[in-house]
Amino acid sequence: MQMNRGYHTVKKVIACVLSYIFIIMAIAVPAHAEEEQAEATPSRIPLSKLEETIDAYVASYEKYTAAVSVVAIKDGKTIVNKAYGYADMENQRKADTSTVFEWASISKLLVYTSVMQLVEQGKLDLEADIQEYLPEGFFKKLKYDEPITLMNLMHHNAGWEDQTASEVYYYEENENYDLGETLRENEPKQIYKPNSVVGYSNYSVGLAGYIVELVSGQSYYEYVNQHIFEPLHMNDTTVHPTGQDRPDLVQRRNEIEGYTKDLKRIPENRVFVTFYPTGAAIGTAEDLGKFLAALMPVDDSHVLFAKRETLDEMLSTSLYYDETSIPRFAHGFAEMEYWVPTLLHEGNLKGFSSKVVFDPESKFGMVVMTNIAFEDIYYYGLIKEIFGDNVNSNRVTSEGYFQSARRAAARFTNLFTFLDITKFTKADLAKSYNVVEHNGVVEKISVTPYIDYLPVSNLKVKLIYISYIPVALAIIFSLCALIGYLIRMLINKLHKRGNPRTNFDKYHLAIIFAGVVLLINLFIILSRLPSYPAYSSLRINLMFNLIYVVLAVAYLGLLIYRLRKNSYSKKQKMMYILSGISAFILAAFVLGWHLYV
Repeated sequence: MQMNRGYHTVKKVIACVLSYIFIIMAIAVPAHAEEEQAEATPSRIPLSKLEETIDAYVASYEKYTAAVSVVAIKDGKTIVNKAYGYADMENQRKADTSTVFEWASISKLLVYTSVMQLVEQGKLDLEADIQEYLPEGFFKKLKYDEPITLMNLMHHNAGWEDQTASEVYYYEENENYDLGETLRENEPKQIYKPNSVVGYSNYSVGLAGYIVELVSGQSYYEYVNQHIFEPLHMNDTTVHPTGQDRPDLVQRRNEIEGYTKDLKRIPENRVFVTFYPTGAAIGTAEDLGKFLAALMPVDDSHVLFAKRETLDEMLSTSLYYDETSIPRFAHGFAEMEYWVPTLLHEGNLKGFSSKVVFDPESKFGMVVMTNIAFEDIYYYGLIKEIFGDNVNSNRVTSEGYFQSARRAAARFTNLFTFLDITKFTKADLAKSYNVVEHNGVVEKISVTPYIDYLPVSNLKVKLIYISYIPVALAIIFSLCALIGYLIRMLINKLHKRGNPRTNFDKYHLAIIFAGVVLLINLFIILSRLPSYPAYSSLRINLMFNLIYVVLAVAYLGLLIYRLRKNSYSKKQKMMYILSGISAFILAAFVLGWHLYV
């Protein structure tokens, strides 16, 4: 009995000790996990090793690097602010934390913030038709009656066609810049119903910036200076269309060059943005870090807004991927799932790439700015290193051809976007951000948060390619006919004999020569597009294409008239008719693909 009582006592003591240990562990593990989460990046890199990790990453890609500036923010404080590489490789000018980069499309975040400030003041309504804020008769090319709202502008789903790089950029400073007039003159066609398709639109965000001007009574850049830059002490940034309000920053910007991925200097890499609120900001990564910190306040402070609720609303999901509960946009901020949900925006301009990513929950974010066009080692690679990978997975049962919804529909670049029709396999579709599929038919895919892709039928793809056959034959005929004429002329000259000609030969030769020049002209246009030429510099090329159409019509009319009035040999008639058919095909090609505008 005594032994049993002692045995039970020991069991009680052991049970108490184990219970105590379990309680301590239960309390300690979450505390430790919370501490670990608070002191690490989303990819579990300790914050104490973050700078060392970035240093090692940059060192491993040094031979692919021009300049890169990195800022990391945690709990409102800057924990990393470093620059690497060369702002000017030719002159060995090193980048530092005062180096001024192009913000490019990250400038759009200033527009979204300005809009939300005015919404907070009751001066703007996100769901109202924007025509309530614009001058009467502002739009001339709207196709649909559905209203366009500020939310549509933020979500890039107002339905406008994309505009060419030549229309988005210009090179000469314009002292008499007027945002409203520029938007009116460059209005794109509306090709989709509002809310139906996401197609990244610089025009949309420029328009939102103009509405900020109209409602606030200030020019857009003055509004941003007063309501964003000054409160955040962003003293090294300007969003003026040409930077004229801060000549010191322009001088610093001119000390940095832009490069291609293989580190070749891009000539004329200082461009101006036509709809300037959409991408004109220049400044340091450190200043962009201040803006980022303001988006993740550590307490109830809210410098950008009068109420904290407005900031929370701006950073809350406002658009989901079709038929899902997956977040896509938070009032213009793209939403992306790395190892944690993040908000971000990217920017690309001629010779510059930039990205800002942050997790409002843990109050950790990063800024990456480079002077390399469409760069991906830091823009994507370093971000994944710090935030973890983002893996998408969709279940699909079909595949097919798709075309970007971000395309020109009534401009000369429409041809080149159709040449970019892509075939997506099931594996490709499975990795897309979202796929809308009904009854085994994919109706829309989202390759990025900013752009939807729409299906193109196999028949249409075949017809497009088949349509190139007569064009190719017309080009071959023009080249062969011109070469044949030159060879005959040379042979006749060598044998010192006359060149038998009819009175129609000069017209025949002229249209053949014009066809060859048209081919050369189209090649010049295509080769210049990657360098973002000013639209004004392409006008002469596009004008020639239109002149060719006029010449082709004149030649066909003259040919019909002459064949009825004159007698030519069968061989001559055949050559003249083939020239007419070739001219007709090339003229139809120019008109059909809008290669004149």
